[in-house]
Amino acid sequence: MPFFNYTLHAADANAVSFWERRAFVNAWWAIGREDERWTPPPHGAFGRELDTRRNGHLARLGAALIRVEALYRTGVRRSRTDQQEIPLTSVLERPLATALALLDPRRRDRAAHLALLKLADDAEAFDRLYYHLVEILSEAEIHRIVGPVGLSPHLGRGALVDAWDAWPPQHTPTNPPYLPEMLARRGRVAQVGRLYEVAVGEGAQEDAAIPAAIRAFDVARLAGELLPLLAAATDDGSGFAPPDAAEAAYLLRAVGPGAVGGLAERDGAPVGFVLLAPDEAGRLRAARGGRPLWGRAALALGGGRPVAAGRLLFGGVLPAWRGQGVGSVLWGWALAAARARGWRSLTIGPIWSPRRTSRVPAADPPPAATAFLLARGAAARQTYHLYEWSF
Repeated sequence: MPFFNYTLHAADANAVSFWERRAFVNAWWAIGREDERWTPPPHGAFGRELDTRRNGHLARLGAALIRVEALYRTGVRRSRTDQQEIPLTSVLERPLATALALLDPRRRDRAAHLALLKLADDAEAFDRLYYHLVEILSEAEIHRIVGPVGLSPHLGRGALVDAWDAWPPQHTPTNPPYLPEMLARRGRVAQVGRLYEVAVGEGAQEDAAIPAAIRAFDVARLAGELLPLLAAATDDGSGFAPPDAAEAAYLLRAVGPGAVGGLAERDGAPVGFVLLAPDEAGRLRAARGGRPLWGRAALALGGGRPVAAGRLLFGGVLPAWRGQGVGSVLWGWALAAARARGWRSLTIGPIWSPRRTSRVPAADPPPAATAFLLARGAAARQTYHLYEWSF
């Protein structure tokens, strides 16, 4: 479809009006729903998280809301006099690209994050977005962009590069096949992540004969005294700052109220944890994210009902306790918790490889978590690429 008369809109998230923020949300949503396998987030919660008065994590990132729109030709008609073809043009702009440019003050390398990226199949729209980012970031003496990521790089990172026919689980990126090619035009792959899936059956339990106790805990503690556990679980060599209290609070809101956690303790001290959540992807797709009133009602009425699958979103063991069987006991607890909730499968991750430091393609060294999962019957399901652009 031919587009013309491109317009770029940019606004400071800390000073944006309600109407400009709403326009961004509408544009982001319009591009996303063109992908039939897109899992929309809860619409109301998504809009609230873009309000920096409500999201302290976003408020300190210097976020810029950017969208690219253009007019498009809907067809042609013939002139009544000379029978020449006259283009028919829409009077409304169509959104073609949206993104947030984020500047995390905790990063030591001063790289910007490209968050909430949505792109239609139009290379010029991406070019206009990219060159605008180059201009505004160069003025701030920043010459590297990493993305795509979510509002936190620890949830919703990367672009899907395979398995486009599969229905994506909640909290994982989904995008059309053209997106990776478009991103690779000006950037390179910086990191590879893979999602794993395991069937939840009545298999053998892990050996629990080690001096560690596992019990359920209030997951809100991960934004408080258990924050070091969350930091250890998200340390994957990517260069992203470990979550602090504000970012952890956002992550827990995004995960949702159905999350449950298992805490491993030794002599009363926490040494590891797992965080599980129901996979609400199918319900969100059916209700269109709760954007229409009927969808909002459907989500409200269906909240708390059993689902068929679950997600293991975060988990880890403190470095001093790794290699001593704590992870195996946590895995056994996670499977038991999934069975108790009626989940037939559990998706884990994505698990990210260490960040690439060379432009020469090479096999990514598998993270230790990958070997752990494969040894327990998990299978790779989807692959994601994180890109970086230097200028």
